[in-house]
Amino acid sequence: MKWYKIEVETLEKEQSIQKIKVNGKFICFVKTEDRIFACAAKCPHAGADISQGWIVEDCQIVCPFHRHKYNLENGRGATGQGDYIQIYQVELRIDGTYVQLSENWFKSLFKK
Repeated sequence: MKWYKIEVETLEKEQSIQKIKVNGKFICFVKTEDRIFACAAKCPHAGADISQGWIVEDCQIVCPFHRHKYNLENGRGATGQGDYIQIYQVELRIDGTYVQLSENWFKSLFKK
């Protein structure tokens, strides 16, 4: 696992959603009133762009296609959905915002 610094200056509103490419992978960043979350950019149900969804109470994001809900703290889908969304750890440090991602195993083969 590796930490990557991200630019989230555009997350200025109290609640906003933004898709950012980090180390070749699109990640959805969600800002609530007091926290920043990171999750997969695609809905696991139908592959929709989750950054086009919206935030609802109890730290949940809603998929824009079929209205599936996912908890941003643990990734669990709403009761009865039987699925989850990938969640990534976010840290707010003195020098910026960081997200933790696993390194691409294919790219690691060609590291020197």
